[in-house]
Amino acid sequence: MRDDELLTERGVFGDYGLTIPWQRRTRRERRGPPFLKLGKMVRYRRRDVEAYLEGNTVKPRRSSPRTK
Repeated sequence: MRDDELLTERGVFGDYGLTIPWQRRTRRERRGPPFLKLGKMVRYRRRDVEAYLEGNTVKPRRSSPRTK
């Protein structure tokens, strides 16, 4: 897979599990991954989707010993 590959909405859903309604809502609200608008077509660069997911990954805190 090339990181500059262009993905359709279905491609993003198939590869990353981001539903089409979620993609459309976040595009409308300008808060999802960057996208390209080519006429009526919408495409996502694979690297942009992966960067978005990485940037929104929540890492667990290191647990501290409980005090009683």
